Amino acid sequence: MAHASLVSSIGEQLQSHSGAVSLHDISGPDKIIALYFSAHWCPPCRAFTPQLVSFYQHVKENTKHQLEVVLVSSDHEEEAFNHYFGDMPWLALPFSDTKRKVRLSRQYRVTGIPSLILIDSRSGRVITKNGREMVTRDPEALTFPWRPRPLGEVLSATTLVDPDGQTVTYDSIKDSYKGLYFSAHWCPPCKAFTPQLVAAYEEIKKKEGNFQIIFVSSDRSEDSWRAYHSTMPWLSVSWEEETARRELASSLEVQGIPTLVILAPDNTVITTDGRADLTEDPRGERFPWRPQSVDILAERHMGRLQESPCLVLFTDGENTELQFGRDVLLPVAEEYLLEHSHEGGLTLHFFVAGEDEVADSVRDFACLDDVVPLVAILDLSEGAKYLLEEGVEVSTATVHNFVTRYTNDKLTPLPVRPVTSTATNTS
Repeated sequence: MAHASLVSSIGEQLQSHSGAVSLHDISGPDKIIALYFSAHWCPPCRAFTPQLVSFYQHVKENTKHQLEVVLVSSDHEEEAFNHYFGDMPWLALPFSDTKRKVRLSRQYRVTGIPSLILIDSRSGRVITKNGREMVTRDPEALTFPWRPRPLGEVLSATTLVDPDGQTVTYDSIKDSYKGLYFSAHWCPPCKAFTPQLVAAYEEIKKKEGNFQIIFVSSDRSEDSWRAYHSTMPWLSVSWEEETARRELASSLEVQGIPTLVILAPDNTVITTDGRADLTEDPRGERFPWRPQSVDILAERHMGRLQESPCLVLFTDGENTELQFGRDVLLPVAEEYLLEHSHEGGLTLHFFVAGEDEVADSVRDFACLDDVVPLVAILDLSEGAKYLLEEGVEVSTATVHNFVTRYTNDKLTPLPVRPVTSTATNTS
């Protein structure tokens, strides 16, 4: 049986060359599903597909592993899809299921194609989002299915050094909060952020002595790494540990630098957005910056609004109103997130907004009336918005009902921006 989260995201029926195939038939213990985001019009995709075909056949014929690939096409025309899919020995998401394609791309944060994401079919958990790189690096599937090692295991097997080059054992810091700082000397934003991080680190250490930072370098030479590390009062993964640096970046899906990831003493990830957290809280008053069920809408959240559906309660910005908004949303958000945490990128995010430039820009973009309080669910990537009905009192009960109706597809979406008369009259 497929995990419920996979059924929700992929659907129960997939397309083969001979008809429909049930997702449940390709799921179960030790069965891996690889979502292949690709398109015929994309030259890198056409170059990678033969490699993937060869790898797929090798796994089927020469290993004990059970792998099924599912094409998630970005083709615009069904004829192109049919032509491209015709040369593939695996399954596909039906071409007509365009809405699901968009949601899958958002859920797994696919920013470019080709992209290959491996999922454990029984648990629904992502094994790796770097399938394309791994197929190229390991064409014989020697380490397939490339399950990441636990972070603690990676760190404990890695040589750590202090700024003087002295080796420090992982055992001496294993029970600490840890900040993994992905950075490089050649990177101007990194060099600007590092002094801020040094100042915050010293403040946090005064209050929370149980905190260590480990520099994970992306420098291009050992000399640059040494020079940069000498400006830092914390540890570093040694220069010789290139594989460990790459493994840490891959496991934590680091997309750019500088990135600050905060780990709990048990090495669970608290936040991958430590840079933004520190910028908002430079003295570390809220360290270790655990994610909030309800956030105050800020500039840093604009990317999230573009990626995922978000519920925003707009207020007049007074402290009492912001607190009222948090009190209203918190029970709803906590219940929702508990029930829907498996949905990854499609999970609804909850925000309270005041009267500021960020809130005004969101209102303007989504063509929302300038009234308070106003509750809206914005799904900007799909061009849809849902509004709590005018005249309904804003309370935990009414917002809970609103979210329940949204979750059960009982709300009618409105366009984020009104349809122009020109578009309306186009046939």
